Amino acid sequence: MPAPFEIQVLSIDPVSWTPVTVAFDCNSLSVKNTDPANPVKFRTNVASAATEDTLGPGAEQALAIPFHRYRFTAGAQPLWLKATVGTGPVIVTFLA
Repeated sequence: MPAPFEIQVLSIDPVSWTPVTVAFDCNSLSVKNTDPANPVKFRTNVASAATEDTLGPGAEQALAIPFHRYRFTAGAQPLWLKATVGTGPVIVTFLA
């Protein structure tokens, strides 16, 4: 079994959407924007701007599923990220 906690550092850019791929079955993940000046865009459906939101400079977004029956499954891509300027990086944390 993998460790119940993992940190990934993702480089992103302002041209393409970068998927967040779940490392292992988990109940919680968070995304931290390390850019101190520029926001990061994120979507739950890469093809739909209606699912888009913005993560402010230095901000962190946590996503948690409180029911063990429903989890972020290994290999799933629940979020896509895109820089507004520069290349990030963003820090993604997974917790079982």
